Amino acid sequence: MTLLRLGGALLALWAVGGVVGAAAGSAQEDAVASRALDLRAELDRLASERATVVRDFEAADVELALRRQQLQILQQRGTVLAAENEEHAARLDQLETTLIGGREQLRRRVEVLYRVGPLSYNRLLLTADTSQEALIAYQIVTYLAARDRDLVGEIRGTLAELQVTRTSLADTVERLAAVESDTETATIALASQQEERQRLLSRIDREAEAQRIALDSAVRAERELAGTMTELAESDAVTSNFRDARGALPWPAQGDVMTGFGRQRHPIYDTYTVSRGIEVSAPAGDPVTAVHSGKVAFADWYSGYGLLVIVDHGSDYFTLYGHLSQVAVGVHERIEAGQLIGKVGETGSLTGANLYFEVREGADALDPTSWLERR
Repeated sequence: MTLLRLGGALLALWAVGGVVGAAAGSAQEDAVASRALDLRAELDRLASERATVVRDFEAADVELALRRQQLQILQQRGTVLAAENEEHAARLDQLETTLIGGREQLRRRVEVLYRVGPLSYNRLLLTADTSQEALIAYQIVTYLAARDRDLVGEIRGTLAELQVTRTSLADTVERLAAVESDTETATIALASQQEERQRLLSRIDREAEAQRIALDSAVRAERELAGTMTELAESDAVTSNFRDARGALPWPAQGDVMTGFGRQRHPIYDTYTVSRGIEVSAPAGDPVTAVHSGKVAFADWYSGYGLLVIVDHGSDYFTLYGHLSQVAVGVHERIEAGQLIGKVGETGSLTGANLYFEVREGADALDPTSWLERR
């Protein structure tokens, strides 16, 4: 699939996701929609740089992440509508019960009036022998008449609210069905994009030139990241006890180390590279948590690393979490150890779903396994 075709397919999906996100109007959906906009911009950038199959692969990678964002928006909207549907249904049951009770009261009143006979209120007034009895009878008649009038008014009000609730329920059911249909379509599109991504991955595996370019791109990405880390380290003015936690940090995700730190044989290209971090094998969607308290210094797409979160722990120490499918934190946000910062994904990865994790002191990469607790 060319980038032009990718862009056309993306526009159709974006139109659906954008409308649904706006309808939900929640802060969470706004955050997801903002992330999707960033991914859309990245896709446009890649389209302008089309040169090799590697660019096609990276574009497919971005679109895959974008489709996940759109699916998340639809799922969030479905949750909201399902809750509204339950509220309307519960209110409908309550109103129907109230209506039954009101009609039963009205039936008993009509039955009593029928037994007493016509002109029952006048007869009650006419039976008074004294002015005091007449006053009491008048008060009783006034109360009964007002009570009957209120009862009829309550029944009419219940009927009106019942009609409005039934209309709202029908509308919510219709919108929920539409969202469920869109969600099913988005799920199918996501599966199709995953297949397209795998096809491009296989093609990269067969093309030697693409292999060389990909490795060059990885080296360039590492150099760019080193520059970014240098800038972040220079701006650091916070001290912390991160150094004291060496060997005791909790693992950011559950799974085995599939790629270690240091000189590694590349599983795709059969060449040797130097890994600045480790890759933890974990299913897509698994939670990724911070290993130590700190402040989010970066949370966005980074070429070669996919969706990436960098946490500043102070005293020039940083941890990096890459290949994410979703990001749950924002830049400058204070976080605690064990807090969810994202979910495992395959963005920027050529080996499937996993978590890429680094520990750095300034721009220098450290072996993460010496900082994490022993299992």
